[in-house]
Amino acid sequence: MFRTIKAQILLISATLVLLLLSQVFLSRNSQLTFVDSLELTQQAVVKVSIVRELERDVIDLQRNVLIYKESASGSAITRFNLLMDENQSNLTRLAQLTTQQQNSDLYLDYITRMRTHLSDYNENFASVVAGRTRRQLLYNNDLLTEFEILFSNITINHPPPKSLQDPLEKAKYHVARAENFLLQYLQTPDQQLVESFQQQLLLAKFQINKQLKSNKNFQAAIDRLNKLERDFLQLTHITRGYLFLVNVVMAGSANEFLFLARELNRLVTERLSNTNADVEQALDNTRIGNNLFSIVGIFIAAATALFMTYRIMLPINTITNVFQRLTKGENIDSIPSLKRKDEIGLLAQAADVFHEKNKQTATLLEQSQLLNAKQEALNTQLVASNQKVEQATASKSMFLANMSHEIRTPMNGILGMLEILLRSELTSSQREQLTKAAYSGQILMSLINDILDFSKIEAGKLDIESTEFSVESLFANVLANISNRAKEKNLNVRFNANPNLPAQLVGDPLRISQVLLNLCSNAIKFTQNGQISIDVDFQLNDETRVLILLFEVADTGIGMNPEQVSRIFDSFTQADGSTSRNFGGSGLGLSIVTQLVELMGGNVSVKSEQNKGSTFKVEIMLATAENTQQLISALPLPSGKLYYFSAGRAGFLHTQYIEKTGLNYHHLPLSQLSATLEDISSKDAVLLDIEDQQIFRTHQGSIDKLVKQSLKVGFVTNSQPSNLPNQLSAMWPAECLSHPFTPQQAATFLQHLFNTESEAKSNNVIFTNEHQVGQYEGHVLLVEDNNINQVVAGEMLKLMGLTFDIAEDGQQAVTKIINSPQYDLILMDIQMPVMDGYEATRTLRIKGHNKLIICGLSANAMKQDYTKAKEAGMDDYIVKPLKQKVLEDLMAKYLPKSSQ
Repeated sequence: MFRTIKAQILLISATLVLLLLSQVFLSRNSQLTFVDSLELTQQAVVKVSIVRELERDVIDLQRNVLIYKESASGSAITRFNLLMDENQSNLTRLAQLTTQQQNSDLYLDYITRMRTHLSDYNENFASVVAGRTRRQLLYNNDLLTEFEILFSNITINHPPPKSLQDPLEKAKYHVARAENFLLQYLQTPDQQLVESFQQQLLLAKFQINKQLKSNKNFQAAIDRLNKLERDFLQLTHITRGYLFLVNVVMAGSANEFLFLARELNRLVTERLSNTNADVEQALDNTRIGNNLFSIVGIFIAAATALFMTYRIMLPINTITNVFQRLTKGENIDSIPSLKRKDEIGLLAQAADVFHEKNKQTATLLEQSQLLNAKQEALNTQLVASNQKVEQATASKSMFLANMSHEIRTPMNGILGMLEILLRSELTSSQREQLTKAAYSGQILMSLINDILDFSKIEAGKLDIESTEFSVESLFANVLANISNRAKEKNLNVRFNANPNLPAQLVGDPLRISQVLLNLCSNAIKFTQNGQISIDVDFQLNDETRVLILLFEVADTGIGMNPEQVSRIFDSFTQADGSTSRNFGGSGLGLSIVTQLVELMGGNVSVKSEQNKGSTFKVEIMLATAENTQQLISALPLPSGKLYYFSAGRAGFLHTQYIEKTGLNYHHLPLSQLSATLEDISSKDAVLLDIEDQQIFRTHQGSIDKLVKQSLKVGFVTNSQPSNLPNQLSAMWPAECLSHPFTPQQAATFLQHLFNTESEAKSNNVIFTNEHQVGQYEGHVLLVEDNNINQVVAGEMLKLMGLTFDIAEDGQQAVTKIINSPQYDLILMDIQMPVMDGYEATRTLRIKGHNKLIICGLSANAMKQDYTKAKEAGMDDYIVKPLKQKVLEDLMAKYLPKSSQ
């Protein structure tokens, strides 16, 4: 059973554990004994301290009683009560400590007797206080009053004959002497003073009796002297009573209490001595037991150490040396302990197996060394290949960036010239052709921007700005861009946004617009029939003020299967090869969208069904601006109601928009229009959903009646048919709102609908008029090396009524400004030969032209480009291709408007 080393070690360990547990048990008993003795000692010390405190307090009680006896001080009573409470508390504590120990009857008897004496002492003191108080009251209220009355009774108002005056004066003298003895008695209660007091009263009576023979009025004085004597005797009786309590009864109780306290102290001390003797005996016994167990433990530990050394350690050491030799590849003739039947034998057998395997390992090692040499050669080739790939990636990114910039420069000229031409007088055919050319140029520019953005993202140089922007402006710009594209394919576009969305947010509006435009452009591109729906919602965390902006773009296009969905966000990828041929495109749009959204802390997801359409969902994390309002605010409430008639349940106009404006409205089916005409008053307004010509022809009669009644009428139409709003406005003087529209445009439309001056408007259809170029005063220096860009910028400046000079490079610009510094503003291109825009700006600032307005022109629109321009000393920075509106905004910022 005990042949294995494990069993033997377990047996020895169990024996040692038993010894250790026994040792622990003895130590525990010794510790408990010591703790008990320590507790008893502590209790004894506490008891002794309590008893001594009782003795001290009783002496203090006596002292306060004597103080009160002499002075009748209220503080002595207060101190007495405090000491009495402390004594009662100490006796209670002493009784509690005594109850916890054995043989406590004698202790408790002493404590009970002490409590009785203390209670008697307290009651006697109460009697002393009562007697002292009665004496004081008797003196103040009776004796003093009687003395005053007596003096007044024996006073003669009209001087009597001299023979009668002498006895009264003597009487008053004896009364005064009696009062003096009274005061002496109050200070020192002596029986001799009592007799003196009575004698003086007797003499006063004698003198007054002499007057009674001739004047009976002095009988009251005799009566007052008798009462005075009785009251004084009562005072002496009270004084003797409480003095007896203080000097005899209370002193005896205090002495008895002190005797019991000393006896209790003696008992506690004796008990403490006995306890200490018991503890010393217990500790001696424990020490002897511990010594015996220690000797046995040392013997067993020594035996265990010898056993472990000769049976385990030495054989293991020998086997270890064998393994060390085997690891070094040395040859072993024999392995010791192979015949043992325990774990050492198993270890020796393992060494024997290892010996055999070692021979095989040597062969495998040689083969591995050959393979490692080949692997190192491959790794070297791989490092070289990685370096080439990294260089190729960097070169590709640089090439894409440079090529994009070089292409943008001529594109700037093309688009600029087209914009200028479109502002000139053209035939309808020419304008249509130029518009298509400009649209194609914008598509090409979008492709160039995608390539440039892709190269920036790939190089990790694309920055996301954080600036406050108008949500309404962002929506308006996006809808303006996609409306024309959808119009080419006669597609309906629906746009709905949560009207509670904050009007100002903090983020990168350019990148958000880019994401939306990419998704909407894709939806239009891959949809032949149907409509595009854009829904905007948000989630706001009230604590962190972080807002998650939610976009959902849904189409009724070709859709995708699951395999196509899985790779739709990859770069240079569309649904399949045929898709690329049928619809065109670089395949970069959705890849850029994904990476832009991730840079803004959001995510993109898609759900699609083939031949039914796709829905893209985007979440973007933004911050809210301070003190911002919501997209739609409450309008001034008109006196009338709004009657909204729609063909469907939802309606073309989101009812949340109407509710947010605060208008009182009724939403009814369009089929109830004719039946509701009588309920509509002249103060009300009517809003109708008109889907197509057939709908408005069906309800034309009802609409005519509304217009004839001079009611305010408005229409809401789909994007298609596009000529429907013009037809409606031509037939009736009514406002018309066509999809897609922003929440603010909807609110403005509702406000115009209730505006009584709407009839004075020349155009009843809500749309954005063509921008009229403003006129400004100033002389501009255009620093541009490209001839086409010079022409484009020059024409735009002319349209604004500005004069300008041209410089081909930065050096020429510096020379012109130094020779003739009459320029109001400098348009400084960045990339130019001889001297670039940055260097030219720094040179001008160094030469003292610090007030000269310098605006940078570049095709680069990254954050570091703006920062670099600011550091060079430029006041502003605009991006090519130049747009008339952007350039006009710049001039309006720095130049005065023309007075002509």
